[in-house]
Amino acid sequence: MKKLLLVVLVLIGLQTQAQITCDSITATYLNITQDTIKVETNVISFGIPFTIHSFDLYEGCQNGILTYSDTNVVASIPLPSPNLVDTFVLCNWSDFGSAPYSCYSCDTFVWNNINWNLLSSIQQPYFCCDSITYWIDQSQGFNVGLDTSGIIHNPDSMTVLWQVCNSDMCYIGEGMYAYFGQILTTDTVKVCYDVMIYEAGIIEVCTRCDWLVFDQNSFSWVLLNMIPTSINEITLNKINNNKMYDLLGREFSNYHTIPAGQIYIMNRKKYIKGGLLFN
Repeated sequence: MKKLLLVVLVLIGLQTQAQITCDSITATYLNITQDTIKVETNVISFGIPFTIHSFDLYEGCQNGILTYSDTNVVASIPLPSPNLVDTFVLCNWSDFGSAPYSCYSCDTFVWNNINWNLLSSIQQPYFCCDSITYWIDQSQGFNVGLDTSGIIHNPDSMTVLWQVCNSDMCYIGEGMYAYFGQILTTDTVKVCYDVMIYEAGIIEVCTRCDWLVFDQNSFSWVLLNMIPTSINEITLNKINNNKMYDLLGREFSNYHTIPAGQIYIMNRKKYIKGGLLFN
């Protein structure tokens, strides 16, 4: 009778293990702030020995860069600055010595200008600003253009605004590419773009700024922090006078003249009338 009971218990145990699939292994997000996400996996609750477990964080939406790993089943993971990256992917990986052997699942989080959110919970078109970048032509002057070859899907339309600054002045341009003949290869340059992406009545705004210098060794513009020099970063005078401008630099006479839903700039920050500060 004891042998029969033991056999029954073993069979029940084997059946229980056989029912465990990768879909049963989950990650629960206990707390999410701008700087940290606390996450827990239920992998230990099944009683199956596992050889390794890891939470892996990748910055960016496509071909992301692995920036952090944690082998604990409950982990507090530092998050990238939303000023630099608007998307990250968090993966939950467990490796077993028996079935289901290896399980791997990932969730994508996006920054909505206030906090981090699961992409699956966002009910609007999503393009991922990290999938957009720019190119610079190495010819005389400063030719710059938007590179959308990696964009997740094509929007209805886009508006692209450029701002390029040297130590003397800032210049503006508009369109998929722009030329700034005032820029010299001896300048330290700040290049910024604002891309307004429209689809199904929704607007997503992607903003990026970089400091660049001309590398005489490669004869190309490179990020300032890539050059080991003693060049000091230019500090532009910030004027907070509460004046309001549209994205082309045209001043509004007062707040009431700004159309509802219009993006405007005040004190070097962008706002949407009737909405929230988003940069």
